[in-house]
Amino acid sequence: MDNNIIFVSSEFEEVGTRTIDERNRITIGELMKGYKRVRIYKNKRGEIFLQPIVEIPASELWLFQDKEALESVLKGIKDASEGKISRLDFNDL
Repeated sequence: MDNNIIFVSSEFEEVGTRTIDERNRITIGELMKGYKRVRIYKNKRGEIFLQPIVEIPASELWLFQDKEALESVLKGIKDASEGKISRLDFNDL
């Protein structure tokens, strides 16, 4: 098989080409709009895959590890977006 031919998953579409500058940089800002960090993968053929990521504080990780708590929060957000809210009087607690 010709080493210059690569298979690109049908999930991906070509979005252009870039020139690497003299300091080995490329610009992809418009492709990453809304993201500040990426995870970088490189295979033995030198192909590079960038995966946009978001990070959360370690103190908030518990919520994503507790399925029941996360479902409860998501339900609360959904209810609030649908106007299903009520006033809470802290003196009644």
